[in-house]
Amino acid sequence: MKVNPRSMLYGTFVLAGANALVRIIGFVYQIVLSRLLGPEGMGVYQLIFPPYTIALALTTSGIPVAVSRLVAFSNATGHHGEIKRVVSTAISIVMGLGIILSALILINLDWITHTILKDPRTRIPLFILFPCIIITGMGATFKGYFYGIKHTHQPALAEILEQLIRITTVIFMLLWLNPQGYEESAIVIVFGVVIGELASLLYLHTRYYHSIKALNGDTKTSSVFSLIKSIIAIAVPITSTRLIITSINSINTILIPQRLIASGMTNSQALSLFGIISGMVMPLLFIPFTITNALSTVIIPHLSEEMALGDWQAIRNNISHAIQLTSVVAFAATALLLSLGQPIGIALYDQSQVGQLLTPLTLSVVFLALQHTLSAVLNGLDRQKRSTLNLFIGGVIQVCCTYFLVSHPALRIYGFIIGFNLRNIAVFMLNFSVVKKLTKIQMRWADWFLKPGFAALVMASLGQCVFNLSAHAGFPLMVSLALATVTGVAFFLISLYSVNGIPSIKNKVKKQGPSFNSTSMRSLRSLHL
Repeated sequence: MKVNPRSMLYGTFVLAGANALVRIIGFVYQIVLSRLLGPEGMGVYQLIFPPYTIALALTTSGIPVAVSRLVAFSNATGHHGEIKRVVSTAISIVMGLGIILSALILINLDWITHTILKDPRTRIPLFILFPCIIITGMGATFKGYFYGIKHTHQPALAEILEQLIRITTVIFMLLWLNPQGYEESAIVIVFGVVIGELASLLYLHTRYYHSIKALNGDTKTSSVFSLIKSIIAIAVPITSTRLIITSINSINTILIPQRLIASGMTNSQALSLFGIISGMVMPLLFIPFTITNALSTVIIPHLSEEMALGDWQAIRNNISHAIQLTSVVAFAATALLLSLGQPIGIALYDQSQVGQLLTPLTLSVVFLALQHTLSAVLNGLDRQKRSTLNLFIGGVIQVCCTYFLVSHPALRIYGFIIGFNLRNIAVFMLNFSVVKKLTKIQMRWADWFLKPGFAALVMASLGQCVFNLSAHAGFPLMVSLALATVTGVAFFLISLYSVNGIPSIKNKVKKQGPSFNSTSMRSLRSLHL
């Protein structure tokens, strides 16, 4: 069967595949950095990004989505002259906003580094990084254009190109220059970020230049004022949502080292522990999202169309199937990290403390994955505001626990872990209650939880047993881990099959078949951009 490269389903698979590859590359990069910088170096590096991501949310959240929608409309009506005007207007807005934000932050750089971040070593890295707001914002706008004309290859390749160039530049410079001190290392890393984003922008601009020349048709264009008004009308609500979530996460990130110091730790000890939890433990915890993001991408967009058709039975079937798939992946990841977290931390990072912190965090992986999928469901059902509210409530819980519990000498970083777990559980319960009330979906305890849970117990037990036997026999650590992982996954699948717990992806997706439309894709883009 011939594949249409502009179809929604094909574009979804391209984006999901690129996202998975970028995550894998980024995960390997985090491992290499942690070994080159150590825990405290990772702490200084992670501390740089909260103010940057807040500023970046203003230029890369709503405007690219607005561009994709306006370009798609103009492309469908044949007003190709309008497309170029939309992109150029959006680029001007991004550049103006980026210049203002960069200037404001650079003027107040000393106050940010000394008062908010409380680490003067972040000053020069931030100085280098903040002009990147303009570069990244422009790149995101060009991606919005390609999404609008249904050419998903270019944004996907740009993401991969940016990662590869950034990683190559940073590792080469770290090994070549051998920087002395964590501040110099952080400078090298953010320089690599700028180079990677610049390479991505140049690629996207080149592809845009060739693409826009190939468009023919009506040259009708709107006034600049009307285009600005249209872009702002779409961008402001999306940007506000993204800004709230990013701000909460950034506040939490900034608070952790400060509250650890308040508990009696030195600045060096606090940054080291923060570097372990944020740069080593958390990437491991988010491994299953490489798969669940792809699952949500393939299944969830069907909800928008079924919502428009009023086919609530199909909606309930799709939601149930998505929950089951997510649970299978999440329970498998939980079993792997709980049983082998300690040796994984030593093998990847040469840090025994990674396993100690990973174990309690792993307890909420299932809730974390499910609340992520249910957030996608709510977006597919046009309940974005409620999804945002639930995430905001969870973020407040996390920040409160970080502020009040992390400073307690008996808890310290475990106060953050308590807040993280409570946040995931709370958001899951809130999301599910809304979905259940809206769709009247029936609970399927066996398929959603009991069967994957049983298979996870088998996987964890046998995986741990195989690892212990292999280690006792004198096998290298990586070999023992590989044997334990392969054995655990094999018996997880066997156990799941024996209780008829393997979801039938083919039948469900095929049944919903060719029902993608522009509404569902816009809901999808709101999750990715």
